[in-house]
Amino acid sequence: MNKKIYLILAITLGIVFMAACGNDSVSNESAGSDSEESLETTIIGGRTGGAWSVFAEGIAESYRRENDGTIITVEPGSIVENPPTVGSGVIPFGLSYSMTSYAAYTGEEPYTEAYQNLRAVSVVIPANYYQFLVSAGKPYESIAEIAQQQAPIRLAVDQQGSAGEMMTRAILQEYGVTYEDIDSWGGSVNFLSGSKTFEMMADNRIDATGDAVSAPSGDIIEASTTMKMNMLSLDQKTIQEVSKKLGMEPGIIEAGTYSFLKEDVDTISTPAILITHKDVPVDEVYQMTKSIYENLDYLGNVHEEFKKLTEDKMMDVGNVPLHPGAQKFFQEKGLLE
Repeated sequence: MNKKIYLILAITLGIVFMAACGNDSVSNESAGSDSEESLETTIIGGRTGGAWSVFAEGIAESYRRENDGTIITVEPGSIVENPPTVGSGVIPFGLSYSMTSYAAYTGEEPYTEAYQNLRAVSVVIPANYYQFLVSAGKPYESIAEIAQQQAPIRLAVDQQGSAGEMMTRAILQEYGVTYEDIDSWGGSVNFLSGSKTFEMMADNRIDATGDAVSAPSGDIIEASTTMKMNMLSLDQKTIQEVSKKLGMEPGIIEAGTYSFLKEDVDTISTPAILITHKDVPVDEVYQMTKSIYENLDYLGNVHEEFKKLTEDKMMDVGNVPLHPGAQKFFQEKGLLE
């Protein structure tokens, strides 16, 4: 009899144990499902309060709108610093120019090593145009004339090693001009922020400046209300050579983009793109790409520059390879073969 009781007790305990294990399994599966749905990630953008910070937050919110429970943090960064930060796996997503992203991917200036784990997700802002501005009334109407006259020009460029400074230096080199040449002519090269540059131009302490920004640029519009200025075109040979060297594209800033711009300006441009690391999961990048695609109207309300982003421009990321997740989405939409 005792043996029968022990047998019954053993069977009962076994059933209870199995049921408990079954409940744990369901609980674990549910937890796994929740973790898959509740993505936690980070996007590195620009300086706090700047336009690129707004761009990054717009992309983050697009993902949140399409994926409940998502936690995306936006952190400050910079155009040049973001590619190595993402390429080394420190942060999963970031914004940069196509130009600087490809320079990081290949290890070209300003980078000292190649970050070949970088991958592109989508264009964010289709074009940022190089814009070379001079105070009105100067005795030259082109960069070629500046070189020919050996003009003692007081030139402002962005911080040394920045994207805009690299472009300016490469463009001047095509005209046979170095910073040292400008100094020897009695001019100067000043590494200044945009706001400081225009302040000094208004005070007649700076003659010219060059940088890649959106067109129209709010800073240039504001500056043009306090001073007269002209924008100089690049010649076609320079456009082709610098585009090839820096991974940029020819571009045109149309007459009327600014109140002072009476004719089209020939220049170079580069898109701002969202980049990621190659090891970020395919599904995660697919959803990020899909979220941008599904929220183009929303993004257009976040910032004026987003209105230039269209479905057929999203994959024009330049020379950095597309992440398989983005590639999969674009192929499904028929935007990529």
